[in-house]
Amino acid sequence: MTTDPTITDLRRELEKARLALVDAQSHLSAHAHMNAALHCATEVFFSPLHAKVTAAIAGIEHALNRTQATVTATPLLPRETTDLLKVLTDLDRCMHGRHQGDECGSCGGPSKGNHHLKPGTVIGYGIHGDQIVMPDREHKHDPAAWRVRPEAKP
Repeated sequence: MTTDPTITDLRRELEKARLALVDAQSHLSAHAHMNAALHCATEVFFSPLHAKVTAAIAGIEHALNRTQATVTATPLLPRETTDLLKVLTDLDRCMHGRHQGDECGSCGGPSKGNHHLKPGTVIGYGIHGDQIVMPDREHKHDPAAWRVRPEAKP
């Protein structure tokens, strides 16, 4: 089964949003408990924003669960391998954290990606002399796209 790069990118961005919202939810909850303690209240009242954040988290988790089936079997790999895969798939991000081609407010339009590693840049060599290169965005999830065989010498 192949992984659609768009789904993988969307899942990554949704996970980042989920983590940020969980932190916001924790902050809002602590704030509500602090207000209750400050006023010696017997009940804690949560703000409407807390409810909206909680609903947004539930929506993101639902979307992540619905798209789980389209992701390859990376969870079966050892954690170190999946961590390495995450690093490799993030190599095309610009300095503001956006993948090449994604809208980036700080870049002033579509992200130009990592200016240190343009597609086709050699980033290493394999045991048989094949080049390890930065693939283009559409092929970064294809292991074969990362390798270029050396040309045969006459």
